[in-house]
Amino acid sequence: MESTLQRIGLIAGAGEVPVYFAKKAREQGLQVVSVSLTDAIGERLAPYVEENHNINIGQVGKMRKALEAAEIQGLMILGKVEKSMIFRLQMFDFEALKMLRSLKSNQDRSVMMTIIQEVEKRGVPVLDQKRLMPELFPARGVLTRTPPPKKALEDAHFALPIARSMADQEIGQTLVVKNRTVIAVEAVEGTDETIKRGCALAHGGCAVVKVSRTDQDYRFDAPGVGPRTVEHLIHGKASLLALEAGRVMIIERERVLELADKAGLAIVCL
Repeated sequence: MESTLQRIGLIAGAGEVPVYFAKKAREQGLQVVSVSLTDAIGERLAPYVEENHNINIGQVGKMRKALEAAEIQGLMILGKVEKSMIFRLQMFDFEALKMLRSLKSNQDRSVMMTIIQEVEKRGVPVLDQKRLMPELFPARGVLTRTPPPKKALEDAHFALPIARSMADQEIGQTLVVKNRTVIAVEAVEGTDETIKRGCALAHGGCAVVKVSRTDQDYRFDAPGVGPRTVEHLIHGKASLLALEAGRVMIIERERVLELADKAGLAIVCL
């Protein structure tokens, strides 16, 4: 962690990443003040943070006041946020609605960039996830003891440029492919649902590819996988998970690789 930071704010969505970060920060003697977007993540963060506030994503004014009162020196935005929330305007307070009216589009990236601009206007930098947690982003190579099947690896190399193009068009960052045919493309449903749908359509034996955008902004959006994703791959009888090297995170890597090797699933970084 950066030595100049002693008190960090954390806006926490669902998943393992916010908890991992809070634990790591506490171990390094840093103070974390969290704003949890659900009660469930708030309960999980409570043992590792100085204080926690459970605040709905639409309550921007309340969120801002809590973070300003905490006198944070930087802000992390971690975890999953349901993209469909953007369309449920009844959940938003006046400050949030005012912000949303300034958006160029309803894409989640546009929403998050607007939030970051508002935060940094007040003199608080939004911190880069990749810079503060580089150990979560594996380099090129085969990660499992299970070697990648030749055919699935060929499918992954075929899908990689297509996946990057889809990601850059703000469509999604995950593809399911088999026999050099794209079976499923991630959209608003998220990675895990795409994998379940794609594996079912492929009847197993497929490759799943996950990438980042060319200009991925790691201040708010680090693509990643974890044990739950691997469980869906195993259940769907996928042959290979291919990640963009150094740009897609793995949460709970030891557990992920243990599950994959036990099931004969190969994981590589390309």
